[in-house]
Amino acid sequence: MAPQASLEIFERAARAHGRILRVEADRGGATARVLALTFDVGRILLRSDGSEVRAEAVADRDALPAGLVCLDEEEPWWRVLGQPLTAAWPARGGEATGGATGDALPALKLRFRESDRNPRIVALTAAGPALRVALEGN
Repeated sequence: MAPQASLEIFERAARAHGRILRVEADRGGATARVLALTFDVGRILLRSDGSEVRAEAVADRDALPAGLVCLDEEEPWWRVLGQPLTAAWPARGGEATGGATGDALPALKLRFRESDRNPRIVALTAAGPALRVALEGN
């Protein structure tokens, strides 16, 4: 899936103010190879292709990979569960600010809650075959 298409999936969820309800991955911790985000408006499955974050909409829960573990109580997800996604934008991998260069999407930032309501920003970065997840600012 093209990087712009991956970003558009999150932009649609943000326009709908989709609330994040559940987070699952193929393993616990700060890095995972597969990450599944369930919103009240749909599911998004994320992977790294080695240099880019790839996202796809998943219509049915049964289409998610088997063996995912719940990360709802892990950092940073417990801080944003139940909160609306209000923005999504590309970022350069390993950097706190700025947009992606070219067509690549090495990192993606998700803002939960509006900017005037104590927002939380979660950064998702392609780290080889894994996705690195970090909360910005706090």
